[in-house]
Amino acid sequence: LEGKPEDISKRKQEFGQNVIPPKKPKTFLQLVWEALQDVTLIILEVAAVISLSLSFYSPPDAERQNCGKVAGGVEEEGDAETGWIEGAAILLSVVCVVLVTAFNDWSKEKQFRGLQSRIEQEQKFTIVRAGQVTQVKVSEIVVGDIAQVKYGDLLPADGVLIQGNDLKIDESSLTGESDHVKKIIDKDPMLLSGTHVMEGSGKMLVTAVGVNSQTGIIFKLLGASDDGDGSSEDKKDKKKEEKKNKDKMDKKSKKEDKNKK
Repeated sequence: LEGKPEDISKRKQEFGQNVIPPKKPKTFLQLVWEALQDVTLIILEVAAVISLSLSFYSPPDAERQNCGKVAGGVEEEGDAETGWIEGAAILLSVVCVVLVTAFNDWSKEKQFRGLQSRIEQEQKFTIVRAGQVTQVKVSEIVVGDIAQVKYGDLLPADGVLIQGNDLKIDESSLTGESDHVKKIIDKDPMLLSGTHVMEGSGKMLVTAVGVNSQTGIIFKLLGASDDGDGSSEDKKDKKKEEKKNKDKMDKKSKKEDKNKK
């Protein structure tokens, strides 16, 4: 590539940017709801509700007097007044556990996203543009770039090998096989994103980036990436337009049939 800004922007619009949009973070209320799904907490909640309901329940006066006579004593007023404390204490403990768990999960997710964004901003890769070797951010790599790969690199995009020197790739993250795959231009030239360079060096022509790369496809299938609200709305609009066009075609065909008759 010549490296002109106009050409780079066109390629980003046409083939996408080398960024996999993360899934929308869960809200604090969603984390609270997930924390409430614990079986132990559910049992404690049920026990607290039963305890509270029994503490506020009082039998009729006649039955209470008869029960007192049979038992040989009268129920203490203090027990009736403080019977709700046990159930309230259980509920309070459940609320404290749920809030602490949800807050810990929320803070961890926030720290993880901050660290991930920092890594993406600082990570750079060596490419060839306008005949010069330069380092650019991984997110700035576009389809058509020539990327230089060497030992220890994590491939940021899919590409085709155009020059190799005893290049071996670890594809265990995709295939699960621990054996290193030797890449040769004539036999197996495809290099996939998310794989590690274990030996040798080479150059590859970038053919797919971002959500269109192998890593992006896997993230989509796993539900770990977000396609964005705009794409879903576009799909809905396209479906509506298709339905309108079908209805128009049906009406036209019916009119033509009537005219023929």
